[in-house]
Amino acid sequence: MSGSGTVLVERYRLEERLSGPDPLRGSLWRAVDVMAGDLPVAIRQLETPESQERLQGVWQQMQMLSHSQSPRCGELLELDGALWLVRDWQDGIAYDLLLRQRRFSADEVLLLLRQVLPVLAVWHGRGLVHGDLNVRHLLRRSSDGLPVLLEGGGVQRAGTTPTGAPWRDLHDLGVTALVLLGGTAGDDGCWPKGLELEARFHQVLERLCSEKPEHRFDEAAEVLQALDSVVLPASEPDSGVTARTSRALAREQGAEGRLWPVVIALGVLALVGSAIGWVLLSRSSLVVDPPRASSEGWASAPVVSLPSAELDQRQQLLSRLRALQVDRGWFVELVDASQLSTEPQQDAPLRRVWTELAEQWLARIALLPPVIRAQLGRLGAGDWQQPREALLKQGVHPRVVEHLVSAGAKDLLPVTMRGRKPADPFLQLWIAAAIQSLDDVEIVRLKARPLEPSITSLPIPAGGARLVLVEAPAGDAVALGINGTPLMQMMVFGVNGQVEAERGPLRVTRIAPEAGSPLQVLVTNEGVSSSLFTLSCRADPLDQ
Repeated sequence: MSGSGTVLVERYRLEERLSGPDPLRGSLWRAVDVMAGDLPVAIRQLETPESQERLQGVWQQMQMLSHSQSPRCGELLELDGALWLVRDWQDGIAYDLLLRQRRFSADEVLLLLRQVLPVLAVWHGRGLVHGDLNVRHLLRRSSDGLPVLLEGGGVQRAGTTPTGAPWRDLHDLGVTALVLLGGTAGDDGCWPKGLELEARFHQVLERLCSEKPEHRFDEAAEVLQALDSVVLPASEPDSGVTARTSRALAREQGAEGRLWPVVIALGVLALVGSAIGWVLLSRSSLVVDPPRASSEGWASAPVVSLPSAELDQRQQLLSRLRALQVDRGWFVELVDASQLSTEPQQDAPLRRVWTELAEQWLARIALLPPVIRAQLGRLGAGDWQQPREALLKQGVHPRVVEHLVSAGAKDLLPVTMRGRKPADPFLQLWIAAAIQSLDDVEIVRLKARPLEPSITSLPIPAGGARLVLVEAPAGDAVALGINGTPLMQMMVFGVNGQVEAERGPLRVTRIAPEAGSPLQVLVTNEGVSSSLFTLSCRADPLDQ
């Protein structure tokens, strides 16, 4: 039995049940992540075998969803026969609450459709069907006013059931639009009485709500294309939203449309910053609390304290994190993202895996200078724009610049992410490597001449990289020969950034004239000491 106050894996504390229990969709809980300073999260609890099998089968695909208007899905916990699915919390007002105050104008609904359809396209592109799209699972986000599509527990793989197809989500979106316009879509989903719309908009909505194969839309892109021709005059603000209504909305403007206390909590967090997190993560926050009555009417489970050895290890870890001046929220997100690929385990092993990953990341982050460490979590493209532009002006292709940065990020990122530009939260470390490694890049230029090879020897520091631009007469092939230690790697790019010689050991190779000039030769040193490499180049005219 679970209830308010229960703490899962010493990390997620259940605060309030928002919906359920339901045999298919389970229960949705508002919870807080005590490892991230009581950051709000949403957790779906599934207890029946049918619901567990369905959502467990799609959760990995949901973790791969990448759209700012779709909450990020986190870890999956299997505890005492129940599944717990963690996702980001959303601060805003659900559209069913907004609908209690007023009807929506045609231009508002048209804008909503254009904003939600790209989200559905991402879901469908991952082979997922939402399965329960309605005004309860659409939320107007407080920070930017954009609609957010919340999972409603009905997610399934496309094609697994007769109604589990993308067109069904589009149909439900059309019905939702009619509900917002008229307050209801009729008992059978038909057109609301008395609702008049511009002819082209009327036609698109009729097709959205149709279940006939020859008439309905099958893809979100089709609907967006059809809506391109719809032009509506902007409506005046609804005068029916009185001061009393505004106050009512403000009271309900909690996370996911219901929870005003969360807004207060977020405001407090914004005022006092990271200090709250360290207090909440102190020893006093992990002692056993006595059982207490929850709002559901049963005694909630006690908060179980960590074993003393694990507690000491975690306290040491947090002390090191604070000493390194690393943003706690970003660091927790980093470790969480690393753990997503780990198979669900029982409680104690899961905690150990998280702590071990955190130790590994701290060791990597400690390699960065303090001024860069303090910016992790807030770095963006502009932070490395200046050294990037300097290289571009010297003739280095943007793709080659990214490979150069990836070589510099070798010691910061896991093996599976080396050689490419990763997504956040790992992107922060990639940008940190760009700031650190691009400032002192020295470009060496060689001219490849016919008959007589040009030769140069260059040093590469341990873990570093060197870039050589090789110019050749137009229409000539280039013979390259590179020698060095076995721990060095080479990669050759053409003038347009295309790969002409895949990454591999130093060797002799011939580059066709179609690669253009200058060739861009990237040599990396994966050894533990600085070493020399020798590069020779010769132009080979095709008429010889």
